[in-house]
Amino acid sequence: MMRAGQPRFGIFFATFAAPLALMLLAAFVAYRLEGRPWRWAPFRDRLRLGRMSRSTWAWTVALVLGTWALQWAIGPVAGWFDGVTFYQWPREFADFMGGMGQADFGFDLRGRWDVFLVMLFGSFIFNILGEEFWWRGIILPRQELALGKWAWLVNGVLWDLFHFFYHTSLGSVVAYLPMTVPLAWVAQRTGSTWPGIIAHYVGNIALPIGILFKVLGLALPGGG
Repeated sequence: MMRAGQPRFGIFFATFAAPLALMLLAAFVAYRLEGRPWRWAPFRDRLRLGRMSRSTWAWTVALVLGTWALQWAIGPVAGWFDGVTFYQWPREFADFMGGMGQADFGFDLRGRWDVFLVMLFGSFIFNILGEEFWWRGIILPRQELALGKWAWLVNGVLWDLFHFFYHTSLGSVVAYLPMTVPLAWVAQRTGSTWPGIIAHYVGNIALPIGILFKVLGLALPGGG
């Protein structure tokens, strides 16, 4: 698609949003295959979407702040493993990721509030709910039955490896652990999927913010 000159907006939805939409669908299918009814109350209870307590909110705030701190702290450690390489990104993928990092979709975003709203809510529905409903709503409770108190660790590591298309080196894998493992631990500790949903969205908010800057005709921080 990059070679054919397709805009990054379309590529993003075809190659990122669509697979995550299928993951969200898989969570609903898995729920139904367990023989559970299509009603909100049992769905809420199965996917651990009940009302958040003060304690759960406190853990969520701690998760967001702690994740940032751990990412900063583990940077030098992750660098030790950068020499263990798996593969190199194709040039087209590198160009695509570079453009996405600068909120460059291949067309002028000034005044395009439709694009901003699609990305703001689309990323939440497909990216955040797709991953969190599947990994924390469906998979983690099953892993707890099989693995007990260590389910969070397996869940977090597997979720890290789920992002392997990002990981060109072992250093990248290590760098992701402060995001994936604590999130799974808090989800198991609180018995709620909400901390992961909130922390995950906060962690991914950079792209919608970058788009907002472009929609308003402002330069991105850092000169992008």
